[in-house]
Amino acid sequence: MHILIAEDEKSLAQSLQKSFLAEGFEASVVFDGKSALEFIKSHSVDLLLLDWRMPGLSGYEVCKKLHSQGNKIPIILLTALSDVSNKVQALNAGADDYITKPFAFKELMARIQAVSRRFKNASDSLSFGSCSLNLITHEIKSEKGNLKLSEKEFELLFYFVQHKNSIITREQIATDVWKLNFLPSTNFIETTIKNLRKKLGEITDCNHIKTVYGEGYTFIEE
Repeated sequence: MHILIAEDEKSLAQSLQKSFLAEGFEASVVFDGKSALEFIKSHSVDLLLLDWRMPGLSGYEVCKKLHSQGNKIPIILLTALSDVSNKVQALNAGADDYITKPFAFKELMARIQAVSRRFKNASDSLSFGSCSLNLITHEIKSEKGNLKLSEKEFELLFYFVQHKNSIITREQIATDVWKLNFLPSTNFIETTIKNLRKKLGEITDCNHIKTVYGEGYTFIEE
């Protein structure tokens, strides 16, 4: 695995590179966002460790650019920001996970392995009922038509299908889909579920997402 470390704190970047090399990985270092984009254009990179705050082009902006270009490279954001809105913003921009500084290298390795497994096991499409979900374009296809999902609608539906017929709590959704370690007081989870239900209702006759009152939700394939 070739890991690109984009981090302007040189001592941290070089320490991470040394640790990854000791683990048997290939690791490269750049110190700003523009250099990260240029490196990715000319090299094969399996995972990007991206600092949020870098001179010139921030990690957030790098995420957005890669996402807009259709580049699906796995991204883990390194951030000193602990505010939930910043983390949600980064994930919505295309990051696959984040870790807050300071962090233990063992935790970072665990997150890298988890993100890598998700990408390795993913195929180009996922079927449920009469529908097919394209994991690259985030489109749903059925006999009644096609529609495009937003980034977070796609991640939520993917999660539901993977855990079909199981009761999923709001806490689990917050942790596994939004990567939050607490239950948010705002209703953005419910809003996303409502929007996803509406879109699914346009192309299928089945009410796939059921509310289990007092417990959470369950996804029914048919």
